[in-house]
Amino acid sequence: MSLGPKLVLALALILPIHPLHAGILVNGSFEAATNAATLDYISLNPGSTNIPGWTTTNAELTWDGAANGLTPVLTAAQGYDFLDLSGVHDTFPYGAVFQTMTTTIGQQYQVSFELGSDKYYDSYYTGTFIAPVVAVALNGVVVFSATNNFPTLYNYWQTWSFDFTASATSTTLRLTGANTAAQIAYIGLDNVMVTGGPLMILLSPPTVASGHAQIPFTLTSGTPSTFELLQSAQVNGPWVTNSSAVLTTNVPGVTYTFTAPTAGADGFYRVQSP
Repeated sequence: MSLGPKLVLALALILPIHPLHAGILVNGSFEAATNAATLDYISLNPGSTNIPGWTTTNAELTWDGAANGLTPVLTAAQGYDFLDLSGVHDTFPYGAVFQTMTTTIGQQYQVSFELGSDKYYDSYYTGTFIAPVVAVALNGVVVFSATNNFPTLYNYWQTWSFDFTASATSTTLRLTGANTAAQIAYIGLDNVMVTGGPLMILLSPPTVASGHAQIPFTLTSGTPSTFELLQSAQVNGPWVTNSSAVLTTNVPGVTYTFTAPTAGADGFYRVQSP
């Protein structure tokens, strides 16, 4: 009696392999060293290192805490503290912060941050509202820009992210209030994160139904990328790309499934990011 093709789970190989860099940025949430819960707000001029891990530049900005006493009320996206890149001067040019981090040449990283707006707050102080803009530079070159397209009136934080491949052993990340308008009262910045490292994949046992193999896998670390399914009749190869495989995204950035027609021989599978 034939039981049909036998599928053998081999291993998940994601190349190239590098040490894992998780959360390589220091104090991305701008939390105070000792008094985050009681911080009012502090006006900081360019060159300040008062915020642990960060240096201010470009123009004056404020480091705001839970007890800021601002009217209308502004609150952090994460933790207690956040930045207002418009500072107390509320005019162009606007403030910026930067931090230099250790990176691996050729390694992919993801930068994410939250940009805050408050239509009522801005209008209260300037008489109008202009959506805040933050420009992100790596080693002095602007590579990304975000504009907070607010869906609500009050205290709205919007998450932005982008990927980059490191070209040096250190990378300076700078986030700048990039509006050119003469008056803006609030450009919120919080929860800046830089993550990276190898794509680590956990393969689940394959299943066979209606002449097709389903190979589910979970991305346990790293930044989502493109994937391809490799197949071999032997555990040690040779491995070839299964060009008939169809990739389904179950949970974006987390779980996926390859579906591929089965062949007559035993099948060993692995997932690779080209």
